[in-house]
Amino acid sequence: MLIRQTALYLPAQLLGPLAQLAAIVLWTHWLDPGEFGAFTLALAAQEAVYLLFLAFWSYYLLRFLPGADALARERMDTFEGWVLLANLALQAAALALVLRYLAGTPPGPAAFAVLFAFAFTRSYCTHLAERAKAGNDILAYTALQCGGPIGGLALGWLWAHLSRDGAARIGPLQVLGAYAIAQAASLLFALLRLPLRWRLRRVDRGLLRAVAAYGLPLALSGALAWVPGNGIRFVVEHGLGLAAVGLFAAGWTLGQRACAFAAMLVTAAAFPIALRLDASGERERALRQLADNGALLCAVLLPSAAGLIALSAPLSRLAVSAPYVADTLVILPIAALAGLVKNLRSHFANQAFLLARKTGWTLAIDSLETALFLIGAALGLRALGLAGAAWGALAAVSVGAALSFFVAVRRLDMPLPAAHLARIVVASAAMSTALALLPPLAGWPALILATAFGGAVYAGALALCYRGHLRELRGRLPFLSR
Repeated sequence: MLIRQTALYLPAQLLGPLAQLAAIVLWTHWLDPGEFGAFTLALAAQEAVYLLFLAFWSYYLLRFLPGADALARERMDTFEGWVLLANLALQAAALALVLRYLAGTPPGPAAFAVLFAFAFTRSYCTHLAERAKAGNDILAYTALQCGGPIGGLALGWLWAHLSRDGAARIGPLQVLGAYAIAQAASLLFALLRLPLRWRLRRVDRGLLRAVAAYGLPLALSGALAWVPGNGIRFVVEHGLGLAAVGLFAAGWTLGQRACAFAAMLVTAAAFPIALRLDASGERERALRQLADNGALLCAVLLPSAAGLIALSAPLSRLAVSAPYVADTLVILPIAALAGLVKNLRSHFANQAFLLARKTGWTLAIDSLETALFLIGAALGLRALGLAGAAWGALAAVSVGAALSFFVAVRRLDMPLPAAHLARIVVASAAMSTALALLPPLAGWPALILATAFGGAVYAGALALCYRGHLRELRGRLPFLSR
């Protein structure tokens, strides 16, 4: 079941994040560090607005929409209508405050309209994608996950080429406008496809209390978790200015997005399976499913991060434009480690808290992690500059992940797939060693061949570690034993 669902979700998990990775590389060639810094701050601000005002409802739907009866779904539709209507005003006000007090001089009406359209459409694409996943509508989920990143990148690239041939030059607002157009098209498709029956009726008080008890702690946790991953850009901006944000964001975003891309290849289909098992009363099987999900996550995420770190030097020199290279060389490996730790916690340990409905525990750990980040990033930035800020963020997320896994295993009885993890670590170490022995790489063909070589070494080492399991599988499948 897990493999089949993962395969069905694979296009959405592959194409959208891949376009986001490509965008980070592309915009370093079209935007100077200050403009790229403004672009990444807009991305970070949108994610904060979504987490504060809409994520609580997305989390609740993902957990409770599967298995809900007709009456419960009607109550959810009523509540959702009010939530989405209120978000029109809340997101506009929040964005205005962010731009006024964090970005300095407020933009004009046209610029604010572009920023609001981008933030609003991106937030609603994220929310409806979660709803489509909860309803197992893979086509709608794929459109919402891929339409914005791919369409925005294509429109932005076209806009950049047209502006290069004309008098005007593309800037961050034009890039954000391209993404807003593509996201709006994805939303329109989803609205026509999903079974949405929003009605502005009286909200059920029992549902309101349930949403507050389950969703609000998760939303606050998400906002706190946003700080080490995205809020670090505002720390850098406050300390060193907007251009420094652009120089920092190239390596940091590339490492974070690469790990998120690897993780999402296998996570979209995994957690709903555990939810359905839990809803049917099979709690022990649901916990074992979480362990299986975690093993599959590690099998993809750990070698991806290890390979990114091993090849970070040639990748930095080839991918980003010249002004960004020096800082990306230093920051990219740290960002890859932070992305590894963050995704292990988000898509492995934290799922035990969601399954047990212990969202308050997640909030407590995120509060500690955020406090550690603010201290570590500020001290690191002052002592070591941009690299110090990255090390401070890595230290904070590492403490939060270690504590989350400890509580999930000891208090919530989540099994830890130790045997699988040991094999994955050995295979990843073999791959890293093989990549370290390669001569210096020059050019994209050499980097691509090195990546393929590393993947082959990892696959071979993993197959060797699982040779007993493979022999058993071969015996069960007659057509393989001929």
